[in-house]
Amino acid sequence: MAKPARKTGVKNVPAAAAKPSLKKRKLLIVAHNHPYFFPGGAEIIAYDLFQTMRAQGVVEPFFMGGVAAGDRKVHTGTPFQALHHAQDEIIFWGADFDYFLQSQNIKSFMYLDFKRFLEKHRPDVIHFHHTMRIGVEALHIARQTLPDVKIVYTLHEYIFICHRDGQMVRKHTNELCTEASPARCNQCFPDISPAEFKIRESFIKAHLEHVDHFISPSHFLADRFIAWGLPKEKISVLENGRHVAPPAPFRKITKGGRRNVVGYFGQINPFKGATLALGAVEHLVQQGFTDFRLEIFGNVEHQSDAFKEDFFAFLQRHNAHVGFHGKYTNDAIPALMAQVDWVIVPSTWWENSPLVIQEAFMHKRPIITANIGGMAEKVENGVTGLHFTARNEIDLARTIRQACEQEGLWETLMNNISPRLSLEACAQKHYEIYDSLLT
Repeated sequence: MAKPARKTGVKNVPAAAAKPSLKKRKLLIVAHNHPYFFPGGAEIIAYDLFQTMRAQGVVEPFFMGGVAAGDRKVHTGTPFQALHHAQDEIIFWGADFDYFLQSQNIKSFMYLDFKRFLEKHRPDVIHFHHTMRIGVEALHIARQTLPDVKIVYTLHEYIFICHRDGQMVRKHTNELCTEASPARCNQCFPDISPAEFKIRESFIKAHLEHVDHFISPSHFLADRFIAWGLPKEKISVLENGRHVAPPAPFRKITKGGRRNVVGYFGQINPFKGATLALGAVEHLVQQGFTDFRLEIFGNVEHQSDAFKEDFFAFLQRHNAHVGFHGKYTNDAIPALMAQVDWVIVPSTWWENSPLVIQEAFMHKRPIITANIGGMAEKVENGVTGLHFTARNEIDLARTIRQACEQEGLWETLMNNISPRLSLEACAQKHYEIYDSLLT
C-alpha cells in the first residue's frame, strides 16, 4: 500500500460546493498556448475550464492563449488576434520571449498592448495557467492597470524553479533534483553564473508577489513551491476537473485469457518515459515473456531525427509486441481506451498531475506508474494501480509482467477506481476561490 500524501498545511478546497455569489463577474483565463495550436495538458485543462464556465453562465469568461510568433507573421501594430470562430478567445503572438527570465523582451507588447487589452475588457479576476510566451511581467502590468483585480495562478509544473524546462532533473548527471539554488543551477548551466540565477529567482518571485492565490493540482507540487518560497497560506490544492463520461467498454477476452494489453498515451519523449517503456519491452522479450502487448498513442513529430530513427527501428524489431498509432484527439480517447486493459505512466521526472491519469481513471483503467512525484500521489499502489521504481526499466518490466499474470489483480484494482472530479464541480470550486478573494 502507498503511504498517504504528506500533509503540509496546504489546504484542500472543500468538497462541499456553496452557491457562488458572483453575478456575471468578468474572468480572464490566460494560458501559454491554445489547444487549437498545441493540445498540451495544461492548455487543455485551462481551455476546458473556460468552456465549462462559459456554458454555465455564472461568470463571463474570456480566454487568452500565448503562441510562439514563429507560427505566423505577427500583425503590424498588435500582438493580439481574435480566433475566427469565437470573439471571446484571443491569441497573443509572443515576438521575442526570454526563456531564462520567463519575460517578454519586446516590452511594448506587454506594457502597452496588454495594458490596453485589460483596460478594454476590465476583468474582475485574471486566472493565469501559465505566463510562458506572454511574460511573467503580465502579473505586474495587471496589478498596475487594474489595482483591484484579483489574480489567481495555477501551477502546472516547475518552470519558475528550474531552468531545465521545469523538469528538475540534473543536466550533467541526469539525476532527479530535489531543490534549486543559484549554486546548484550553475552546476547544470556553467555558462550562467550563480549571480544570474539569483537575479532570475528574484525577478520571478517579485512578479509572483502580485498573485492573490495559487492553485496546485497536487500536494507534491505545492510542497516544492512552498520550499522554494511561496507562502503556504496562499496555496490551495485542487485537482483538475475532466469531462465525465461512461467508461469505455472493456476489452473482450476469451475464457482463460489475460488482461495483458498496456497503453501509453501522450507526448513521446524521454522525459515522459517512452524510451523507458521500450526498454522494458525489450527486457521482457529477452526474458522469454511474450504474452503481452504495448499500444502507443501519441505524437513523436517534435523529437530529433536521431530519436525518431531509433524509435521506428525499435518498432520494426518488436512489431509483434508493440503497436504505434500516432497522435490522437481528445474525442478519440474512449475508443483508444477500449483497446487496452492498463495505462502506463512511466515519466522519468517528478510530474505534477498528468492528464492521462485522470483520463485513465475516468475509463476505469488501472495505472502502472513511477513511484515519484504527483504520479505516486495520484495512483495508490495496490489500490488503483501499481508503482514501479522510477527510471528502472527492469522493475517496470517486472511490474508489467505482474499485471499480466496475477490472477484477479486487474479486477480488484479496477473496482477500486472511483469517479473523477467533473469539470462542472471543478468550476464550482474555482468560483468559491474567486468569490472568497472578491468578498
